[in-house]
Amino acid sequence: MKKFFATQITLILIFAGGLSGMFISTDVYENVQSRIVNVLCLSCLKLEPKTIVEFTFDTANGQSHPEFVIENLTIGPIFLHFSEDVCHGCEVMHPVIEKLFNISFEKTDSVYEIKEIQNTSVVYIYINIDHTTQDLRNSLYIYDKDNVQGLPMFSIITLGYDNGIVKPYYTSIYGTLKDTDQERLDFISSILQEGIEMFKQNIDGFLQP
Repeated sequence: MKKFFATQITLILIFAGGLSGMFISTDVYENVQSRIVNVLCLSCLKLEPKTIVEFTFDTANGQSHPEFVIENLTIGPIFLHFSEDVCHGCEVMHPVIEKLFNISFEKTDSVYEIKEIQNTSVVYIYINIDHTTQDLRNSLYIYDKDNVQGLPMFSIITLGYDNGIVKPYYTSIYGTLKDTDQERLDFISSILQEGIEMFKQNIDGFLQP
């Protein structure tokens, strides 16, 4: 009986070890590990950072603004909405953003919309990092200005005047932001309004440098 039990334990250990080796050596393990380490769900982990709404010219990682951002800034300020599949905070904010832009979409969709807000075209781009291109996914790290490495994240990119040159000027905010949907909507709307005003002031200098 003891010999039989010992044999069972040995087989279990061998099987478990084999599975561990398989996951460690596969892309699946690397992808899951990368997401857990690098992109956190702020709401799930109870990490709600104090959002500092501060616009800056400097990208988070020193890289240039992506080409898709520069091109769309000729249309209007840009609202980037970053999300992922496994993210409770992303689900909380989803209906708030749908209401803000008067659109409806699924969490796994890719969305590009131009919406009129305060007589200004605003470019809305929804990026689920699990279902997008590498260029769009990389923009998460370009605009993660507070190095939070967590989702949901919202980046508002407008135009600012810097030493005689009009440049992309942005801020990023993180998490579920406030306690109620109406507070969240009002908060994001106020930042977007600020971005719209700066865009109106600087667009001529951007188009004719």
